[in-house]
Amino acid sequence: MAVKGSEQSWVDAVVAMDRSMRVFQNFVSPIMQHHGADLSLNNLNFLLSIGPGDVMVNDIVRNGQYVPSNASYALKELQKQGYIDRRQDPNDRRSAIVTYTKKGSDLVKDIKAASKSASRAYRDVIEHLHTFDSHCARLPEGF
Repeated sequence: MAVKGSEQSWVDAVVAMDRSMRVFQNFVSPIMQHHGADLSLNNLNFLLSIGPGDVMVNDIVRNGQYVPSNASYALKELQKQGYIDRRQDPNDRRSAIVTYTKKGSDLVKDIKAASKSASRAYRDVIEHLHTFDSHCARLPEGF
């Protein structure tokens, strides 16, 4: 995506990321069909962000900067469809722990396998996304 003129802003990156997410959705569509998965892109992204093993819901929300109500909805849907198990933390009844089911683990494993890359471009994208996160973590000047 070419930036017109000499003025560049992070808005151009947001537009490119939005388009990239739709391209990613097309990329994972055959994998999801193979698994019989009927997940929205948001719920799929949430599933991918959980990670292996037992994970505290509070950690997922904090690390992904999710709105707690959105996280609750996504987790409820992922559990209903059999992709995760959710249980109460025995040490803190106010907290929940989630883990992949075999169904969830198999889907995530296949998506990650199809997405592997050892290229420098991958590392550059991750670095630039961290830069973007840092930029947007600050309040705009004058507001």
